[in-house]
Amino acid sequence: MPLPHHPMPLPPLFACDVMLGRTARWLRMLGFDTFYNNRAGDDVLKQLCLKEHRVLLTKDVALHKSMPVGGSRLVEAIYPRRQLEDIVAAFQLQGFALPPRCSLCNGELAQIDKALIKDLVPPYVFRTQTIFQRCQSCQKIYWPGTHLDKINLFIENIRKVSG
Repeated sequence: MPLPHHPMPLPPLFACDVMLGRTARWLRMLGFDTFYNNRAGDDVLKQLCLKEHRVLLTKDVALHKSMPVGGSRLVEAIYPRRQLEDIVAAFQLQGFALPPRCSLCNGELAQIDKALIKDLVPPYVFRTQTIFQRCQSCQKIYWPGTHLDKINLFIENIRKVSG
């Protein structure tokens, strides 16, 4: 007899206040849909979270208290690494293996043919890299450069510490 199918839980959607910009970028690199706009005021963030069922991540105690129960998380850590560790642990995000999102605009990334981006990347990068991705929203081009190992190690350490 087959076991009942239990769908995987959907990853939470986040919105970060103005004080959590670096943390928003890291959440995006982990693959989590994370709204961030340093010009968005409290009312805009609250409306967005309610409309799109996002969890507001904030360092602002008053803003946190003004949200419905469960609709926000007060981030007390000072440094982005610790903030990220706390968020990953609090929302049990360790098990999600999501493709990264654009760290600048939160758009989805899609692989793009190398021939199409020849004039959009430095010549050295074009010669030495074979895999490229482009943000579907802002068109930023990504490739696995030398920094990728450091990013992956950082992400792996976050998952370990938070697990």
